[in-house]
Amino acid sequence: MRALLGVSVTLLAVVLTGCAGAPSGGQPTTTSPSAATPSTSSEPAVPETTPPAPEPAAYTIPTDCASLIASTPFTSTFGSWPLNDPGVVGTPGEPYYTQTGSISPTPAPSGATLLESMLSATELRCIWRDPQADITNLSVEVGEVDPAISAAYMQSLPADGFSCTAEGSAETCTKFSTDSKYNVEVGNTLLVRDGVFIRVSQANISTPDLLDTLVSDVWK
Repeated sequence: MRALLGVSVTLLAVVLTGCAGAPSGGQPTTTSPSAATPSTSSEPAVPETTPPAPEPAAYTIPTDCASLIASTPFTSTFGSWPLNDPGVVGTPGEPYYTQTGSISPTPAPSGATLLESMLSATELRCIWRDPQADITNLSVEVGEVDPAISAAYMQSLPADGFSCTAEGSAETCTKFSTDSKYNVEVGNTLLVRDGVFIRVSQANISTPDLLDTLVSDVWK
């Protein structure tokens, strides 16, 4: 009888222990990770945009002739010649007076050639030449020009014996030959970039890297 009582007590304890783990609804309590709910939202599409065109490099038209070749080897070559000498460019009121230094653009004359139309926009003109020199000289002209005029003029130069190259937004045309009278080299160089032109005319003088120097003076 004692053995049976012990078995009954043991069975009762097991039953009570099992009931303690179940909720009132009779189902066992279980712990399971929550199922991930798939997201039904989507990020709004980013509209495609066209990147803005790069702006032209900043430039400034120089206003002083001497500063164009300051601290360069050219100060001891053509830079030692008279600059804008009245014996070369004349004086105001004379028929063949040529404005030099920092000047204001002027309207092109009626019937002007493409070159004359472009040079009428000159804002800086520098002429290095001794009044006693027969041909030796160098001149630089810089200004802003109507792109339609400069484009038409540049397109006409190969037919006149110029060699033209393009690099980025710049186009350069050059022509060198030998003067038949004095048997010296004469040359003309024209660069157009961002609506600005640089024109160099020279005779009996070598000027390696001069154009690079002038470009660095304009596009800083």
